[in-house]
Amino acid sequence: MRPPFAIRHCLGFTLIEISIGVALAGVVAALATPPYLDSLARSRRLDATKALQGVQWQQERFRQEHGRYAVQLDQLSGGTPVRSSAGHYRLEFHTLGPDAYEMRAVAEPSQARDLECRVISLQVRGETSRFEPAGRCWNL
Repeated sequence: MRPPFAIRHCLGFTLIEISIGVALAGVVAALATPPYLDSLARSRRLDATKALQGVQWQQERFRQEHGRYAVQLDQLSGGTPVRSSAGHYRLEFHTLGPDAYEMRAVAEPSQARDLECRVISLQVRGETSRFEPAGRCWNL
């Protein structure tokens, strides 16, 4: 028989130990979340650049057949979408004449965290293509 003051061996955790574990997990999550979200926003830029390059390829095919660029997107074969494939960007088309056009990918709310590259554009004038903003939004 045991005396009443004997130490009992408990299996499990105390409420204080569990609270400390949850607090530590919260701190780690709070520190890791912003870099993760920034990385996710940067990776979604590929959605915009792929969409812009797809329109550029369609425009080049149209130019090869007709001697000029299309002045409306519905003239291109395959139908050009108004959003990027994953839906993170809205696509806008502006004609600048028969030998020039501009395509823009404008960030949708799912991409609002990407303040650096809210608008990614491709300007084509004849044989020259210009990517804006240069470098940081196009080179992943």
